[in-house]
Amino acid sequence: MPAPILELLVLALLAVAMAEVAKRIITGVSFVRRFVASLLVFLLTLPAGTWVMEQTRIVTPDGTLQVSWPIFLLVMVLCFVWVFAAALTGLVVLEMVLPSGSMPSPIQSARDIRMALRRHRRYLQLGWIAMSSGLWKALRKGPDSPGFGEALVKMLNRSGVTFIKLGQVLSTRPDVLPNTVMTALSSLWDTAAPAPEQNIRTMLRSQWGRDPEEVLGSFDDTPFAAASIAQVHRATLKDGTAVVIKVQRPGAAEQVVVDSDILLRFTRLAEQRFAWARAMGVDALGRGMTKALKEELDYRREARNTKAIAATLADNPAITTPVVDEELTREKVLVMSPVNGSSLVSKVDTLDDDTRHELARTLMTATLQGILVHGIFHADLHPGNILLLDDGRIGLLDFGSVGVIDAETRQLIAALLVAFVADDNSAATTAVTAAFDVGDEVDRMALQRDLGRALTLLTHTGDESAATLNEFFTVMRDYRITIPGDVAGAFRTLTSLEGTLTALSADYGLLAGAEDAMPSIITKLAAPKQLAMITASTATTSALLARRLPARTEQITDMLARGQYTLNTRMLSDDSDREWLRSRLDDAMSSLFAAVAVALAVVFIVIPGGPAITSALTGYDLAGAAIGCVGLVLILRLMVRLFTRHSGRP
Repeated sequence: MPAPILELLVLALLAVAMAEVAKRIITGVSFVRRFVASLLVFLLTLPAGTWVMEQTRIVTPDGTLQVSWPIFLLVMVLCFVWVFAAALTGLVVLEMVLPSGSMPSPIQSARDIRMALRRHRRYLQLGWIAMSSGLWKALRKGPDSPGFGEALVKMLNRSGVTFIKLGQVLSTRPDVLPNTVMTALSSLWDTAAPAPEQNIRTMLRSQWGRDPEEVLGSFDDTPFAAASIAQVHRATLKDGTAVVIKVQRPGAAEQVVVDSDILLRFTRLAEQRFAWARAMGVDALGRGMTKALKEELDYRREARNTKAIAATLADNPAITTPVVDEELTREKVLVMSPVNGSSLVSKVDTLDDDTRHELARTLMTATLQGILVHGIFHADLHPGNILLLDDGRIGLLDFGSVGVIDAETRQLIAALLVAFVADDNSAATTAVTAAFDVGDEVDRMALQRDLGRALTLLTHTGDESAATLNEFFTVMRDYRITIPGDVAGAFRTLTSLEGTLTALSADYGLLAGAEDAMPSIITKLAAPKQLAMITASTATTSALLARRLPARTEQITDMLARGQYTLNTRMLSDDSDREWLRSRLDDAMSSLFAAVAVALAVVFIVIPGGPAITSALTGYDLAGAAIGCVGLVLILRLMVRLFTRHSGRP
């Protein structure tokens, strides 16, 4: 093997060894960084090391130069230790300037650059769309200004699948936007143009690993429904079973990732620049919506949601859901049984009054039971997802968005709805303060009065539309009361349902529907079995605590009677306190020893004389080098401890 290659191999092995040793002194630093620092230090100090080694030669009586092996080995060890200390110094300085994790890996850097290029191209495109649609000008005036809704719809329609989907979600958020803006956004529910046939087949092939013809008996290339992110096709399995296949549009997921990143940057900027954006909390709203949107891109999640909703409707034969084919369902392909019917709203004119009223009651009761009894509900109940089947039942579709609410919050929402029906602003205020995040600075009496006005409008004007219900959400916004995401989803579901209810029966709005359904809901919530389970769990916990109480009480009263009750405290009884004190003492001792070692090293190196080892080296030089190296390592150790403690790293 050539000498240069052998030398490089030896240096690489030494750098690996040094990197492993450095791991025990400086934690949290990657191996690549430790290895590169060690190798660079070896290469940079090689000439100096060679010069030092030359100084270990001694002159023999005959005048020749000879290597003194004991001295050579001693100096070599000292050189290696100093090189190691130099490498540690470089690592410590690098960690202070560029901590590990602050710079991405080369692979991640390439991905980030690619993402940045895509994002900047998209920025230019969206910037032009925002300017040309008039949205940028409307943003300065806020959502209540005339023309805001029209400009927003124009911008979303021209911006692609992600923004259309987010606009659809916003169209059912009365807790966030005024009714005029929601009305404008409702136009985004119109059917989208289908994707090219070949693109859909390519998507199926990539998900199944086989051509659609190998999996299916037949496949209709023309979708019978197309939306912003997916489209739905009719097909049959090999055994002739009819199915429908929901296929994600090619490139939709990638577009959502880029657009979501841009949207979140925009919401952060909006909160910095516009007061109305800060009041509405648009950044938190954007994070919640983009998270939900990304979750909807995984149809395996939608399959699980479909099964969960079907379980909550098991005792309701008037409503049905599709049955998912789990074997063929993939991340971007959902296969399920067909739900044969038409949009319920489109069939209203063909139904008699009694049937329409019964359908409205069934739909409202099932929705409230999902929210308040089961805690799992369809969070996207716009009219396009509610069908009237050929056999007269109601069919629900599209379970990409499902809300989940815990038991205590369900009870508080039920109390709030009962207060709505009863026009009880005191009970409504109590439910709001218990269920939602109400700041300490909020005036409870003023909140109660404003809620009372909203409830009066809701119950006594005869207008039970979502526009009137929006008065309640206006109060929430005015007092900056944050509504949890799933609770907001429950209200969104109810307001989305309002259009279908009023289409079925003009006098059956949200309030009338809640008033009709709440007795049966309360009956279920207060069922003897349910109450018995709650009582049993509470009683069991209370009994365990109560059993300990008499003994504790007797012990305390006895000690008081005898005058023996004392309160003892121990300093540093907590482990964290002792660890804090040990670390500070360790730092102090390290600082002291480092200062002493450095001072001694300087003294040994500076003072002349000392036993001569070679013509160039004395015993003082070697002692100074050894003691100085100890001092440097102690200093580096102290710096690492202080740095990691300050940065919060383990």
